[in-house]
Amino acid sequence: MKVKRGIKIALLILSFAIVCLVSAATYSILVIEQTKFEYEILLLLAIILGGVLSMVYQIKTMKFYSLKTKNLELKGKLFWIGNLVFSISLFCFSLYFIYFIFISYANFEAGMQNSILITLAITILILLVGVFLALETSTLYKRILNQKERDYIDSIDDIKGHQEEDFNQF
Repeated sequence: MKVKRGIKIALLILSFAIVCLVSAATYSILVIEQTKFEYEILLLLAIILGGVLSMVYQIKTMKFYSLKTKNLELKGKLFWIGNLVFSISLFCFSLYFIYFIFISYANFEAGMQNSILITLAITILILLVGVFLALETSTLYKRILNQKERDYIDSIDDIKGHQEEDFNQF
């Protein structure tokens, strides 16, 4: 559980860093450079909105990785959806950026600058964060479903146990 909790904290910190980076980039594009609004900006806005919801989701589900927690239930599907939107947006954004880098520098062997390599490394990190967010969400969802199924089976076993005790008294 400690490893999963550590991964969750790392995802929270990386999500915060990505949201700050994308917010600064969006502010720079829209306000400082006074670029006209295009549809590509919607992806950046989806990353910001989904990122904020994802951070709230990460904080609210942190308690699920404690050994003491028995009731695994998260109220509100908005946080689940926000986390999935954030992970899908990061995935799409990263693939778009990798494609852009590939098109710009089709011949990777000739003259690839350090700044492009750093950009590529950051883009791959963002891609991995998106993948790990989706995997963590899926894993936690399956864990919650398994817990509900176990609780249901335990409640049936409790009913059966009480019925057998009633029959043994007679």
